[in-house]
Amino acid sequence: MKTTKYSSTPPSTNIFRLGLVVNPLAGLGGPAGLKGSDHIDTAKIAAKRGVLPKVFQRTTEMLAALAASGKRVHIITASGDMGASVCEVFSDELSYQVVYDAPLKTRSEDTRNAAKSIVDQKVDLLVFAGGDGTARDIYEVVGESQTVLGLPAGVKMHSGVFAVTPKALVSVITSMTERKLVAARMAEVRDIDEQAFSAGRVKTQYFGEMMIPDDQLLVQCVKCSGLIDDALLLDELAAYLVEEIDEDYLYILGSGGTLRAFKEALGIEEPTLLGVDVWYQGELLVRDAHESELYELIQSYTNIRIMLSVIGGQGVILGRGNQQVSPRIIEYAGLENLQFVSTQNKVMALEGRPLRVDSGSDKLDRKLSGFHKIICGYEDAILYEIRYSE
Repeated sequence: MKTTKYSSTPPSTNIFRLGLVVNPLAGLGGPAGLKGSDHIDTAKIAAKRGVLPKVFQRTTEMLAALAASGKRVHIITASGDMGASVCEVFSDELSYQVVYDAPLKTRSEDTRNAAKSIVDQKVDLLVFAGGDGTARDIYEVVGESQTVLGLPAGVKMHSGVFAVTPKALVSVITSMTERKLVAARMAEVRDIDEQAFSAGRVKTQYFGEMMIPDDQLLVQCVKCSGLIDDALLLDELAAYLVEEIDEDYLYILGSGGTLRAFKEALGIEEPTLLGVDVWYQGELLVRDAHESELYELIQSYTNIRIMLSVIGGQGVILGRGNQQVSPRIIEYAGLENLQFVSTQNKVMALEGRPLRVDSGSDKLDRKLSGFHKIICGYEDAILYEIRYSE
């Protein structure tokens, strides 16, 4: 049964929402001589050998640093040792909410179930405390759709999705709450190849990739080198977007100079600057489409991608100049198929102000609130906040 507990008044939608999943067995297998924590009797064997779990120490270090930072953070977690027991220690500084009731004896399926319950609450960042096995469980649930970061507390640490230390993880959270330009990148989820390991060889197996916030703050890098010419940035971004085209998708291309550069790179002659164009498999289907025309057209397609750009200066990414892309069109395509693009210069011009949405649907605007990936160029993306105005 799902329960909810607030240690303080329920937060507004504008507070940073941090998901937390703790694997209570993480790290036990190493000191216990099990080479990992995947053994079915890990807890029992570790207890017999006098091994105490260190995952709670690591989680405590992270929450202590977060509480000391003074940032307004609301934690969404699971009950007991999967998160709530550690959160309770810092309940005076950090509010928390329990959305998954974990059993006393947890298994990998509880990690997956907890992650799903937490992600369903729409968190800005999902933090998990554990090792490679935990990372695999998280990946199985969230895939590439949710920004995550691992708190290193396991035995096997071959994946690239972990922060270096608890304090380093808090540094990333602090940067996000201050709306600094935190880079976003895909990182590999890896684990020991059990067959190779049984044969005496240490070999890792690739399972997939998850999106993580990088520790590189792009604002600082740009300040060091100076602002790059917008024309060069546009050329690079457009070229990258063309390379990433998926021929199975119908593309709804929004308004603005950034997307016009992309349309031109696709070979579209005289693309609209202030309107919405539709492209599919090398062909311009509709130029300057209106809303009802768009909605009727997409009924014939299974895969639809909507691309929107940051309008320089005003900071409204939906509802200003692209009203043709209505809530019903976005809902039909799916939020996971909504892609945001911008040059770094346009985002920097916001000077830390969040992006806004004004789609005409409170329900959709609430769903869109939070941190999103914005593509800026080759291997270049940032996490930036879209804020719903209550």
